[in-house]
Amino acid sequence: MSTTPPPTKTGYPPPGVPGSKDREIKLISHSNLFYWWPVWALAFFMALWTYVENHRLAIVPSNGSVTKSSDGTYEMTFRNSKGEPVETKALVEADRRRGSSEQAFTPRITQDAWLGAVFTVGLLLTIAITNIPLRGLWSFITLIMIVVIALFISLFPGGWDTIFDSLAGLHIHINMAGYLFIGVCVFLLWALATFIFDRRSYVIFTPGQIKVCEHIGAAVKTYDTYGIHMEKQRDDLFRHYILGFGSGDLIIMTSGAEKHEIKLPNVLGIGWRLRVVEDMLRERSTVIS
Repeated sequence: MSTTPPPTKTGYPPPGVPGSKDREIKLISHSNLFYWWPVWALAFFMALWTYVENHRLAIVPSNGSVTKSSDGTYEMTFRNSKGEPVETKALVEADRRRGSSEQAFTPRITQDAWLGAVFTVGLLLTIAITNIPLRGLWSFITLIMIVVIALFISLFPGGWDTIFDSLAGLHIHINMAGYLFIGVCVFLLWALATFIFDRRSYVIFTPGQIKVCEHIGAAVKTYDTYGIHMEKQRDDLFRHYILGFGSGDLIIMTSGAEKHEIKLPNVLGIGWRLRVVEDMLRERSTVIS
C-alpha cells in the first residue's frame, strides 16, 4: 500500500515527506571577475617558464663596455659621463657573493621578450572582453580578425620581433617575482569573488516557488513559479564560450499583477542547468493538472 500523502490544495504533496519533490536547484550569478582566470593562469605559467629557464637580471648603467679575453671570458666595465668607473647595487651585491654558494644575481628573468608581450596582450584582451560586450556576429568577426592577423604576422620570419623592434626597440620583460605577484593577487581576488561574494547573488528554484537575491546585501524575494518566463542569453563568443565554458545570462519574467524582471548575468553551465529547472517545473505542472 502506497505511503505517499494526499495532495495539498495546490495538487502537490507537502515538503519534507516521502513522495515530495521539494528539491532545490540553485543558480549563482557571477561577476565579470570570473572571466579573469586566464590572467592568473598565464602569470603562473610564465613564472614557471622563467624559473625553469633560470636566467638572471642585473641592472647596470647605460655607459658600459664588454671585452672578451683570450680565454673566452667576458669582462664588463661601467663608467659615468666623466669616464670614471661606477658601481651599482647589483654589481656590489654580486661581488659580495663571490666565492659563496649564492648566485651572483638573484632576480630570475627570461631572455625571451615574447613572454612579456604575450602576457601583456592576454591581460589587455581580458580587460576588453570583460568590459566590451560583443554579441552575435560581432564576436565571431572579432575572433576571426584576431586569428587572421596573428597568423599573418607569424608567417614572416621574426615577424613579432620586427614589430617590437620598430616600436623604439620595445621589449617587455617581467621577472619571476613580477609574474608571481600579479598571479597571486589576481587569483586571490578571483577566488574570493567566485567562491564567496558571487554566491550571495543567486536564484533558488523549487517546484512551487523561486527565491531570488539579485545582489549582495539585498533581501531575498519569493515568487510563484506559475507563469514565469525564462530567457537564456548566450551569444557572446568570448565571454560565454571561450572564457566561461558555456556560461550565459539568465532573464526571468514573473507573472501576476506586479511583474518583475530578474537578471542574472554569468550563470555557469546555464544550458544543462536550465533544462533541469524546466524539467522540474514541468513535473509540477503535470501533477497539478
